[in-house]
Amino acid sequence: MMPGNPRILICPFCGTEKQIMSLISGNTFGTELWSDNKQIAPMLPEISYVQKCPHCGKYYITGRQEVKYAKDGYSFEKGLLTYPEMKEAFTQLSEEGFLNEKEEINVRMMLHHAYNDYYYRTDEKKVSSEEDKTLFHENGLWLINNLITDSVMKAEFYREIGEIDTAKSILDSITVEDEFLKRIVTGIKERLEVNNCQVFKVQTS
Repeated sequence: MMPGNPRILICPFCGTEKQIMSLISGNTFGTELWSDNKQIAPMLPEISYVQKCPHCGKYYITGRQEVKYAKDGYSFEKGLLTYPEMKEAFTQLSEEGFLNEKEEINVRMMLHHAYNDYYYRTDEKKVSSEEDKTLFHENGLWLINNLITDSVMKAEFYREIGEIDTAKSILDSITVEDEFLKRIVTGIKERLEVNNCQVFKVQTS
């Protein structure tokens, strides 16, 4: 991984500048793939799609920013948000209105991944609040209805939001030939049998 000159973001609310990482090159060694379709690549890190201003605390979408870079130096700042921050961002951005469906899909997927990061992709044991469970369920249904077309992924998202019978019904109605997908389906079915809704690691390259 080779960092480049930092990208400069300007908060659209207060004008504060923020420098984030840019990459000249990277690789996919050690990449983890999770059942919620999140990929974690230590040597090819992604900049957060949503950023938080360090001064005013407001949130904005990185892709709306003009692309400009510092003349020298480097930064490893990615602007990653915690789940509590992502909830705030989702509320703010929803109230402001998304520019298009792609923005809403990306933000909602971030919210889904952030929930799993906070509660499951961690060694710290946390119990999800009813409010968080409800938000996760509603957001998961939106993603299923507006984004996900693959049957295996649809079954997995139903499992994650707790709709166990629906997930089982989908998997019982399909035949999978690909060996990689078979391993994923086996992992989903094993967890469905014990009503386990936690995300799981699918592969490490």
